This record gives sequence, structure tokens and C-alpha cells, in this order.
Amino acid sequence: MGRKPSRQDIRILDAGCGTGSGTDYLIYLNPKAEIVAIDLSEKALEVAKERCHRSGVLTNRAKSVEFKLLKLEEATQLPGEFDLINCVGVLHHLPDPIKGIQALAQKLAPGGLLHVFVYAELGRWEIQLMQKAIALLQGDKRGDYRDGVSVGRQVFSSLPENNRIVKREKERWAMENHRDEAFADMYVHPQEIDYNVETLFELIEASELEFIGFSNPQYWQLERLLGKSPELMERAKGLSDRERYRLIELLDPEITHYEFFLGKPPLAKADWSVDETLLAAIPEPHPCIMGWPSQSFLNYDFQPVTLSDTEFAFMQACDEKKTVREILENVELSLEEVRSIQQRQLIILASTT
Repeated sequence: MGRKPSRQDIRILDAGCGTGSGTDYLIYLNPKAEIVAIDLSEKALEVAKERCHRSGVLTNRAKSVEFKLLKLEEATQLPGEFDLINCVGVLHHLPDPIKGIQALAQKLAPGGLLHVFVYAELGRWEIQLMQKAIALLQGDKRGDYRDGVSVGRQVFSSLPENNRIVKREKERWAMENHRDEAFADMYVHPQEIDYNVETLFELIEASELEFIGFSNPQYWQLERLLGKSPELMERAKGLSDRERYRLIELLDPEITHYEFFLGKPPLAKADWSVDETLLAAIPEPHPCIMGWPSQSFLNYDFQPVTLSDTEFAFMQACDEKKTVREILENVELSLEEVRSIQQRQLIILASTT
């Protein structure tokens, strides 16, 4: 993770692009790429095209962009293979997610990456309850989105203020659910499969791809939960990675989704724990941070970050195409502190070895 791709002229598939917010971002970040965006909704594709036109990426950034009316499971019909496949918020809405992820795996080029986002059951427990309640009250009108939204809003307005479902909605979702479309997508969608770590890895194994890692690796560090107890950390050493992930979600069941990367071997990897490899790398500010250059900005996950003076000096030097070794000749930062910056995904590293 955190390794800059060796080339920029890649092929990208946005599998289930919806109204194009992700497609727009992919075009912006990859102006030399050939991008194909597919969706089963003709109306969504029209919105996606218009969004990308309005943002200017189609005229100012894009090399090649195609929008195609196609189900995710039919992606195998597309010509060629893709170096990056983006699949956000789609697989969990399919009747057969395994069939969907296998179709995407077939279109992934050797050395390519598949970026996936699916729902997690523990952090969406109240949503599941509300979905089932609305469905019961809808009766034979299930599948009618307008009726479902009307029923759902009446339920929320009728329940006591201290009701757990109401409190969760106000704390977590109300800001986005003021739009009926968002409310319907959350509470009235007729098809949804939510995962836990165990069922998630069953899905991953069905793809026959390699699990690279979660996009929020800090969340999956057991130290943040049990680090105060050396005895418990020692007990956890015998757990497999998957068991550790399961333990983390059981102890902190706030996660509402899993976002992760899979890869098709052979995969280019760099071991940044090796001092010489890190020292020879060329760092760049992560392209997804917002507000740079500044000592305070938003990271790739829109979380606020404030750098120390030396961290800021290091990252400023990352714009100069120097190696880590060359930067550290003038900035008093340790290699472990550089690794911390990289692990927080504030920089990406280009390997020179």
C-alpha cells in the first residue's frame, strides 16, 4: 500500500458507476487512463455523463472515457482487461454478489487492483431493523420507493425521541437522508446483503484474488483497542489476521462498511520496512489529500490532519522529486516518523529499486 503505480496509461473500469461521482474523481486523478463506466440504469448514466461534463474533467482531464449500459455481472462482455476496477456500493445490492465479484476478477489484468466497498452488518444494525419494519408496513406495496419513503418518514416522526433507531439516524445518517433518494437507498432498497469479517472473506475467497488490505488500515490495528493491556495483546498474537479483524469489529462494531483492495498476481510490491528500500524511494504528497500545501488539511478520508513543523518540512520537500535519503539530509525526521507519514497515507512512494 502507498506505492505509486509504475505507469499512468492504464485501463480503468468503474463497475456500477451510478450517477458518476466516483467516475468524475477517477478521471480527475487519472488523466492518462482509458476509463469505462458501466451501470444498469440508463438514467443514472445520463446523470453521470452530465456530471462529468459540468465538472470539466471530460474536456480538461480525460484521455478516453466511455459510458456503457451494462449490468455488473455482464462485465465479461467488455473487450480487454483492466488495470484497476472500481466497485463501490454495488456488490451488496446484487442477488448473487459472488457471481458479480467473479465477473470482475475475470476482467482484471495480471498485476491489477480491484477496489471494493460493501456494507458491514454490525454498524448497520439499526438500518436493517428499519428496513424490515418499513417492508412489513408496506405490505403488497413493497418495491414502491415513494410509498416506502413516506412510510419510513412517518415511522421516524412517530417513534419516541429516545428510541435507538431514531437516535442512530440523528447521530449518523440524518444529514444525507434529508434527500428522498438517499433515504430510499438506505431504507427501502429491495436487495441488500450486509457482511461481517467472516462472510466478507468468503466473498473474497470466491474471487480467487489476493487480499491486499483495507483502505483504512489504522482502524484494523488491535493496538488502538487493547494496547493498554500487554497481556491481552500477547494472547492475540496467536490469532490469524482474519481472527484479529473479527475481534476488532466485535469490540468496536461502529464500522458500517468495508473498503479494501484485491489484486491479481503477479503483484508489484515494495517492503517499506526495509530501511534501504524506504531511503531510496521518491515520496510525493498523496493525490487525494485536500488543502495541501498547508500544515493542516484533510486526508484521503476527509479527516483533519495537523502536521508537526518537521513533518510539514518533509512533505514540502516531497514536491521536489528527491529521495527520502536526500530529504532527510536537510530535515530532522527519523525513518520511523517517515513510515508513520506513509502509513497514514499522507504520501505515496515511488520505488527506485
